[in-house]
Amino acid sequence: MAKILIVDDDQDLLDGQGAFLGSKGFEVQTAAGMDEGLAKLSAFRPDLILTDLMMEHHDTGFVFCKKARDIPGLERVPILMQTAAPKEIGFTLDSYNAKAREWMKVDEVLIKPVPLEDLVGKIEQYLSR
Repeated sequence: MAKILIVDDDQDLLDGQGAFLGSKGFEVQTAAGMDEGLAKLSAFRPDLILTDLMMEHHDTGFVFCKKARDIPGLERVPILMQTAAPKEIGFTLDSYNAKAREWMKVDEVLIKPVPLEDLVGKIEQYLSR
């Protein structure tokens, strides 16, 4: 059973995605912000991380990803960033560009709202690598 950590400040998203992914056979833990997410990484050791971009601050997701990648043993854990920022403020995050992925410390950026079946497909895609 693959382990997934969801980090987001939207409790409804945490509850909804957590329940849905749990029903699909994943072991899911959630965290309501960066500090809680970082605390859970050491004990939970997820196989994949879903994180929001804008939580406590507009760049919290980037900071979280950098800190997560610096934890020994988590350097290669796939990180998928979920954000509504491109829709809300009109800028794009090019996660398909290798240089951008390296800078952002994410494997892919998903635009919220992410349809749940699409999310499962992305998760399965990254876990099969």
